[in-house]
Amino acid sequence: MSHPCRPSRERREFYRIDDFVLLEHRPVGETDVLRIRETLADRVPDRFTVAANFESGSRAMAHLLGGFSNRSPELARCLRQIDQKLNHLARLFVLEQVAPDSREPVRVNLSAGGLVFPSARQYGQDERLEVRLILLPEALGILAVGRVVHCKRIDVDIGNRPWQVAVAFEHIRESDRDLICSHIMQRDAEMRRERREAEEGGGD
Repeated sequence: MSHPCRPSRERREFYRIDDFVLLEHRPVGETDVLRIRETLADRVPDRFTVAANFESGSRAMAHLLGGFSNRSPELARCLRQIDQKLNHLARLFVLEQVAPDSREPVRVNLSAGGLVFPSARQYGQDERLEVRLILLPEALGILAVGRVVHCKRIDVDIGNRPWQVAVAFEHIRESDRDLICSHIMQRDAEMRRERREAEEGGGD
C-alpha cells in the first residue's frame, strides 16, 4: 500500500493542504548547501532541528515501550514522561532560533515535497533557498534546501509579501518528510471534522 501522503506511480503529486506555519527562507550558494547537507546528515549539532530529531526518536521508541508496558508499566510510564520533557525542552530550543520578525504564522500550501508561500522578495526560477519551517502547534523545526519552481506577483499583497513562491524540496531528511506527512494527515483529519461539525450544526 502506498503512503497516503506520498506519490505513487499513478499519482506523482504529493498530497497538499493549506496550513499556518512559522517560516524563514533565504537564497543560498553551493557552500551553504554543503553546510546544510552536513547538518541534515547529523554530523553537525543543530538546535533548530533537535525537536524533529527527538520526535522521530520518540516514534521509534513508542514501539519498544509498547513491547514491555505490560511487564513494567511503571518503568514505561517513567520513560514516557522523560521523553515528553525532553521533547518540550527541544521545542523551546527551536522557537529560540526564530527571528522576532518571523514569529507570526504564515499561510502556506504545504506538502512533503515542498511548499508555496508569500514572500516579500522576488526569487528567480531554479534559485536555491534555505528553508526553515516550523510546524504548528508541534513546534517541530524542519530544515531543507529547496529549489524555486516559480515566483510570481500576486494581486493581493499579504502583509507586504507581494510574491508567491513555489519551492520543491531538494535536500531534506526522509524522517522529516515523514513528520510533514503525519502533520498533514492530522491537520486534514481535523479540518474534515470541523467541516462535518459545522455542517451538522448548520442543519439544526
